Amino acid sequence: MNKLTENNSSRFRLPSAVLVLIITGFALGRMHAGDTADPRPVAVVAMEKWLHEIDQGQFDQSWKEASDSFQKAVTADKWTAALNSARTRLGKCKSRTLASSMHQTEVPSPTGPQRGDFVVAQFDASFENLAYAVETVCFEKGPDGTWKASGYYVKPK
Repeated sequence: MNKLTENNSSRFRLPSAVLVLIITGFALGRMHAGDTADPRPVAVVAMEKWLHEIDQGQFDQSWKEASDSFQKAVTADKWTAALNSARTRLGKCKSRTLASSMHQTEVPSPTGPQRGDFVVAQFDASFENLAYAVETVCFEKGPDGTWKASGYYVKPK
C-alpha cells in the first residue's frame, strides 16, 4: 500500500462536530498547587485501553466509555460514523508510541474555559495506509476518579 502524501491529509480529518471535542486539548494549563502525584501515567494507561477499543472497531463502546462532556458534544451515531469513515481509510493500526503527555487544569471550549483535571497526550502512530500519523487524545478525570475521553484527533505527521 502507498504512503499518503501531505495532499491527502484532509481525507483523515474527523467531521467538525468531533473537532469541537479536540480543540479542548491545546491550551496551556497549570498543575494544582497541592498535587504531588503525577496523573499522567494513570491517564495514559486509560487512553491506551480506549485507543485499543477503537483499533478493534468497538466505536460504540468507546463512546459509552467517554466523558459526559464528550457524549454531550457528539452523539454515539455521529461518533461511530466519523470513526468508521476515518479509521476505515487508515487501515489497521500497526504501531503506537507515546510521544508526549501534559497535565492541565483548564482547557478552552466553545462555551468558555473548562476547569478540572485533563491529560492531553500525543502518540506517534502508524497505520496500514498512513505510515506516519499523530493521534492527539484528551482525557478528563471524572467525579469518580476515573479518566475518560474528552477528545480525539488523528492527522498525518
